[in-house]
Amino acid sequence: MEDLSRKGTYIIVLHFDRARTIDVGKLGPVQFRKGYYAYVGSAFGPGGMKSRIRHHILPKKRCHWHLDYLDTAAKEIWVSEPGARLEHEWALSLGRTSSGRIPGFGSSDCACDSHLLYFKNPKEMDKARKSLSLKKHQPDRFL
Repeated sequence: MEDLSRKGTYIIVLHFDRARTIDVGKLGPVQFRKGYYAYVGSAFGPGGMKSRIRHHILPKKRCHWHLDYLDTAAKEIWVSEPGARLEHEWALSLGRTSSGRIPGFGSSDCACDSHLLYFKNPKEMDKARKSLSLKKHQPDRFL
């Protein structure tokens, strides 16, 4: 069984069944189209990926990261090999195949344009996942 408490890079796949506007902290109101979003993040602190992903997908009283404002939309999780620091590489790669991005989302501490990429349908998402050779995990594996 895979050790999900290890450190590494992850992608949280979100789905919105309709367009909506969500207030995302300092980014302010952000318009989200109906479809799928891939958030690329990394977890190299205490508790590793399981702890970070759990933080993102559970309801919370206070939001810390941009993704925390979208916590109820998680559909699946993709994870890296143990210890792999691939956050920026994955964000750039997905950005080349996505149908759009949310500028500044999750990338305030780096030179990437965005760490939240938009895909119109599940077929596009699956193609992106396969291009990175990643397995799907259900969010409940991190609870």
